[in-house]
Amino acid sequence: MGAGKKSRRAGPGGAPRRVAANPQSAGGNAARKSAPSGRSIGRASRGRTGQAEASRRHVRTVSATDIKVPEVQRTYFEVVPTGETEGSLDDKKLRLTRRILFLSRRWRNDMDEALRATGASHARWITLLWVDMMDGRANIGELAEQVGVELPTLVRLLNRLEIEGLVERRALRGSNRAKTVVLTAKGKTELTAMGAVISRARAEFLKDIDEDRLTTVLELLDSLLAKYARVVKWPGHFES
Repeated sequence: MGAGKKSRRAGPGGAPRRVAANPQSAGGNAARKSAPSGRSIGRASRGRTGQAEASRRHVRTVSATDIKVPEVQRTYFEVVPTGETEGSLDDKKLRLTRRILFLSRRWRNDMDEALRATGASHARWITLLWVDMMDGRANIGELAEQVGVELPTLVRLLNRLEIEGLVERRALRGSNRAKTVVLTAKGKTELTAMGAVISRARAEFLKDIDEDRLTTVLELLDSLLAKYARVVKWPGHFES
């Protein structure tokens, strides 16, 4: 059949039906059959990529016991300001204050990590601790000062703890309007459990430091503390 001619095919009821012959249809059909689809190419490409990645991943066969999580290394940068003499009195004072800041952050992070592993938090622990230590002797504002947070923040936290049945508000002794907070039996139980977690973290934080060195450091810190705070032996009473 020549190009441009029309072929006759039987239509419904045997009637002839004219169909336009397309000179490219045969070739087009063949091309569609022989050429892979985009989906097939994508699957093949992903297969080859996956095989390459697998071969790279499996350079060495390991078991679960062979995989160890490396300890996170924290770096402390020692800084000597320009014009300052290393080892001078001013340099030592700078090094002392920078170490206090760094180590306090490190201790806070260690406590957070230990408490998070049990589903607790540092904010929860420190609040329950101070509520227990004050034992109804301080109002909410004084408690916020000891915990180290703003009053609205503490109020929100106390609201949650009260809903959980860990604390309860009471009238402050000797005041008609002021309120205080005390631990419930459930709160004391939770605080004891968190205290055990903190004790283990503290032992790890201070391991390998003997008592003589601890005593020397405490003497220094106590002398600094006395300059900026009134030290009260607890339990006790606040006196002017």
